[in-house]
Amino acid sequence: MIIRNVSSVGGAAGKLALVMGLFCSAITPPAVSAGDFGGIRQLSQEAFLSLSKDLASVNALRALSPGVALNVLGLDLGLEVGVTNVNQTDVWKRAGGGSTQVITPRISLHKGLAAGFDIGASIGIAGGTGTQMVGSIVRFQLAEPGVVLPGATLRLTANREFASSTVTVRSYGADFVIAKPFVLVTPYVGVGAIRTNTKAPGTGLTGETVNSTRTFVGFDTRLAFATVSAEAEKIGDTTTVSSKIGFRF
Repeated sequence: MIIRNVSSVGGAAGKLALVMGLFCSAITPPAVSAGDFGGIRQLSQEAFLSLSKDLASVNALRALSPGVALNVLGLDLGLEVGVTNVNQTDVWKRAGGGSTQVITPRISLHKGLAAGFDIGASIGIAGGTGTQMVGSIVRFQLAEPGVVLPGATLRLTANREFASSTVTVRSYGADFVIAKPFVLVTPYVGVGAIRTNTKAPGTGLTGETVNSTRTFVGFDTRLAFATVSAEAEKIGDTTTVSSKIGFRF
């Protein structure tokens, strides 16, 4: 019945709505997760700091975008998946974080504004940890790409977890991105800084603030209204590889 009704609407919009519904169902975790950080009380303060450094990368907001501004009517809707290889695997396991390869799916939406500004938002979950996340982004295009020279963009991000009773994570970032569009593909590179605040409510652990550098490289391919992106990123000593399929208008 649902599939028939979506089909009757026709086109990519109906199919996308169905995919997003299935995606939302897939990322909704059970009430108790195998990686819900139930062992975090066993950590020393030093170990909690190490855990916080990995959480900084796991929970960071990734735009998976070349940084080229959308126009006033522009819209970019995407489904993203990132895989973070935890650096401090022993600490992660002792804390009860589950798999040390953390899969992070997200739904993202970006909207073009005037004067080179874009805004965006995303929602997702950090794999088996049960940590749900919501984020926001503001981008400003400092220089439009030319025939020879690349474009430059300033990007500000904010991300926070919610619905977790064992650990809280808040992060804020600023990035500088350069990109050079070609006919079908736009490669880009970026560098920035991210500040992450991590707390473990109900334990004797003191909250930690981690300041990390962020470097990343990726590409964005556009085919009609659809886009496919891939990105490799390093925050501190932790690496993440991400991909995205989206619809851009």
